[in-house]
Amino acid sequence: MSTPSALPSLYPVFRELLSGGLREDGYTLDWTSLGLKRERKVRATIKAKADGVFYGAELARAASAVSESIDLPFSAKALVADGARVKAGTKVVEWKGNATGILALERPTLNLAGYLSGIATRTRGLVDRVEAEWKKKRYAGEPPRIVPTRKILPHYRDVGIAAVMAGGGYPHRVNLAGGVLIKENHIAAAGGIRFAIAAARKVAPHGLKIEIEVRNPAELKSALAERAEVILLDNFEPDDVRKALAIVKTAEYAPLIECSGGISEATVAAYAMPGVGLLSLGGLTHSVTALDLSLLVE
Repeated sequence: MSTPSALPSLYPVFRELLSGGLREDGYTLDWTSLGLKRERKVRATIKAKADGVFYGAELARAASAVSESIDLPFSAKALVADGARVKAGTKVVEWKGNATGILALERPTLNLAGYLSGIATRTRGLVDRVEAEWKKKRYAGEPPRIVPTRKILPHYRDVGIAAVMAGGGYPHRVNLAGGVLIKENHIAAAGGIRFAIAAARKVAPHGLKIEIEVRNPAELKSALAERAEVILLDNFEPDDVRKALAIVKTAEYAPLIECSGGISEATVAAYAMPGVGLLSLGGLTHSVTALDLSLLVE
């Protein structure tokens, strides 16, 4: 079973997101909490209310730093690591300190931690299915990697990708500058696969691989003729993927193969086959169910 990759440190990003969340939430005019004594100190714990994969330890510590910045300080202690599997009822974070600060940062923190933990949880479920199928079929080598797409809300790109990694997945192209990915609209605008690849190679840094999306065997053969380093099979059914892999084997080189489009928990195992390197899912980040988390003052 794979373990979470080394996770990027996003402490400054979390601080910025939480600070923005506080401003949006109008914490300075929180009439409900203003009646509390400013010096009142409490202990609070964040618990998981469902099974899943937790990603919010670094976020909870960033909340402590934000509480210092608004002069309502509390300390934070992560009770489980980012990327850890948790059961319903597991205590994941403990906060101690200013009651008003804890209540102000409760909702921004839980909203973001729940969303990110939901991404990590779904990713882990998909990774587990792929690895189980790989083991069942006794395939050699490494199974396909589960990766996200760029279908992430603006400003949440880095944290969304990190949440995928916490669930055992891998990053894909982080932004437009992070790789060359020629899609159907680029092909149409350039006048064809050959022209689109040639145009990208003219301007792209020499260290970037050329990836191109293909929709059928004819486009696949064109991409192979231009020696694209990575080929994305878009909306291919598993049987069509097998046929495409047979075509790839006739080429004079071995491109990395990615499958995308219509892949879900119900179908992902069918795409776990030798020759496929990446399985990308937009739903990892744009339509996940948040992990239910709650904070209780003790």
